[in-house]
Amino acid sequence: MNVREFLERMVEGRRQRRPMICAGVGSGVTAKGAVDGGADLLAVYNTAVYRIMGLPTALAFLPYDDANRLTFDVLPQVIAAAGSTPVLAGIGVHDPRVDLDRVLTQVADLRVAGVTNEPFIGIYSPDLRAHLEAAGLGFGREVSLVRQAVKRGLLTLGWVFDSSQAAAMAEAGAHLLGINLGLTTFGSNDPNRLDQAIGALREIANAAQSVRRDVFTLIHGGPFNDPEAVAAALRATGADGYVTGSTAEAGPVRTAVADAIRRFRTASTSPASRE
Repeated sequence: MNVREFLERMVEGRRQRRPMICAGVGSGVTAKGAVDGGADLLAVYNTAVYRIMGLPTALAFLPYDDANRLTFDVLPQVIAAAGSTPVLAGIGVHDPRVDLDRVLTQVADLRVAGVTNEPFIGIYSPDLRAHLEAAGLGFGREVSLVRQAVKRGLLTLGWVFDSSQAAAMAEAGAHLLGINLGLTTFGSNDPNRLDQAIGALREIANAAQSVRRDVFTLIHGGPFNDPEAVAAALRATGADGYVTGSTAEAGPVRTAVADAIRRFRTASTSPASRE
């Protein structure tokens, strides 16, 4: 499926108010599960690789691995499991040794549909972001990644954390905008917190669509940790869909494996009775 065909399908989904689901995956088996469940798009990035290893997602934002190497190591197994479902590669651009033109050529050579700017600078504290921005290694590099990918005809998902980032990504031509409210929180959702998060989503989406009406908006993170909360946000904001992370990978995998083991543990070993 090429970019034009994918976007046409998204336009039809928007018309029918059918939410688009982009599944963040870190392995071939979770990619296959996402495809079987009907995901419209798959995205592979270093945080997904970490969580499928059983590690905290937040650990992937610390300097222990080459984020892009993790992505490129896992991409072949995800592509093999994806079938006709498009796959995005998460590219970290803040390493000054990363040549954007070269990395986009690598993506194209792997027949990946496109790219997304993950890991992203928006997850860090304001002080750390300011240091990276001052060094020329901040959000502007993420925007450049998306702009160059669009010029190459690749599909792009631009992650943003606020209205100014949303406007910049829309101006750069991002096809999809991932509105990120930070790491996903679990547990019961406070209605007031949900309302505040929905208000933030609406503001960011409006900023993007004031630049380009055709940009597709997807939500992620914060208190949007279950289908009910996501549905409420989609209804309230008019967003086009949702990007899964731990909500459809680490958590469900652990639960399913634990349930299977419990069932086997309760299998009876007593001889069958004879009447």
